[in-house]
Amino acid sequence: MAVEREIRLNSSLRAEINLPCPEDGSAYREVAEAWFTAALAELAGALGEEFGYDLDLSARASAITGGNSKYGDPGSFWASLLVTRASGRMVETYWSPKNWRTFLRDVEKMPPEAKVQLALVGNDGFPGEPWLDVSVVRERDAPDWIALVVDRTTEEFADTGTRSDAQNRWTAFLGTQAHAHESILFGGVADDAEAATGRTALEATLGLFQDDTFPDLDSVLRGYAWITVCSPGVVRALGGVGRLRDSAAFFAVEPLACGGALLRATENIWEYGPDAVHAVFRALAPALPPGEASPVISSDTLRLAFEDAAELERP
Repeated sequence: MAVEREIRLNSSLRAEINLPCPEDGSAYREVAEAWFTAALAELAGALGEEFGYDLDLSARASAITGGNSKYGDPGSFWASLLVTRASGRMVETYWSPKNWRTFLRDVEKMPPEAKVQLALVGNDGFPGEPWLDVSVVRERDAPDWIALVVDRTTEEFADTGTRSDAQNRWTAFLGTQAHAHESILFGGVADDAEAATGRTALEATLGLFQDDTFPDLDSVLRGYAWITVCSPGVVRALGGVGRLRDSAAFFAVEPLACGGALLRATENIWEYGPDAVHAVFRALAPALPPGEASPVISSDTLRLAFEDAAELERP
């Protein structure tokens, strides 16, 4: 595939893995804690230089307990622990060793969402950019599955001096995680996910939600991106690893021990432009949900082919 003109990434990048929900709280915590610690270690980059598990921000507790109190001086480091209760109420605490232990006990209760957030304080005194969110989500309408998610601002990729190292960290992280989970159903690295709902760009443009797509992840993809992780059933539906390689739509096709595959469209994410997007769409069309993606109002550039996969001519 010819190298395209470099693209500019959207403001945030997401790595995600979808799995069946562990059966009990102890197993749930084990999966979640491993995800939190790996992502904080590998994807924070320069943002994490002031972070450590012995960090204690209790001196700034009033930022959370005192209403409109500022989180710190502009440019200072901040870390929060957030848990969404079954009632829908979100509880935020500042990072401290004690609060980290309490947070992990809360995770064991399998809440709808648990999140660690790192950020630099902005000029207004509140968490700003850059930021990193590491989450474990159990959708209320799809509780049999979980989403392991990392969202981070993309300033590292805007700098030609840091982007190669940043990309290497993201690809290594996602690859390690994909190989670590034998029951993986879907995953990827994308810069056009819908932040408010967690939907992929394809789900959003087709009007689908996670409770529509999660039950069929053994044979249908939620979407496609620069890196897409397919379940074993999806790989079979696409004709196997050999056919995916023969499609010439991917820079790399990496089989997973479980029978799934990790697909990387281009060597560099900044080369994942319209031609590459369309090639990936055509290669994955047999495993995509039916319907023509319709453009939506968004500040992001959507990496989609606005066609109906079901109407493509098959070889």
